Amino acid sequence: MANKAKKNDKSRFDFSDSTTAIRKTAKSINAQVQETANEIVEDLKENGTQLADMAMEPVKKAYDKVADQINWEYLDLAKATKKANNFVFDTTEEIVDGVLENGPKWQGVAEKAINGGLKLAAKQQDMMFDTLETVKGQFVKSSKRFQKLLSNKAN
Repeated sequence: MANKAKKNDKSRFDFSDSTTAIRKTAKSINAQVQETANEIVEDLKENGTQLADMAMEPVKKAYDKVADQINWEYLDLAKATKKANNFVFDTTEEIVDGVLENGPKWQGVAEKAINGGLKLAAKQQDMMFDTLETVKGQFVKSSKRFQKLLSNKAN
C-alpha cells in the first residue's frame, strides 16, 4: 500500500512499503528456487546410488553363478584367483563405462532442471514488477482524477 508522501506535495506518493514488500517477495522466490535446486541435487545423488546398485546387480548374479559352479574339492587356488581377478577387472570396466556414459546425461538433466527453475523465477519476478508498475500508474492516474473531483466539488 502506498503511504502519504510529503504533506505539501499531494501529487506524489511514497511507495517504499510496496518496494519493501516486493524485495521480500523476490527474496522468498529466490529462496524457493534455491531450495528446489537443492532438492534436484539430492534426487540426483539418490539416483546415482540407484545407478550403482543397478550396475552391481549383474556382478552379484555372475558371482553367485560362478560360486555355484565351483567344485571346491578340486579347486586350483592359483587358477581360481586369476579367473576371479580377470572377472572383477572386466566387470569393473563395464561399470566404469556405464557411469561414464550415463554421468553426463544426469548432469544434463540436472542443468536443465536448475536452469528451468531459474528462468521460471525470473519470469515470475518480471511479471510481478510489470503488474506493480501498472498498478502504480493506475493509482497515480486515479489519484489525479480524485484530486480534480474533490477540487471541483469544493468550488
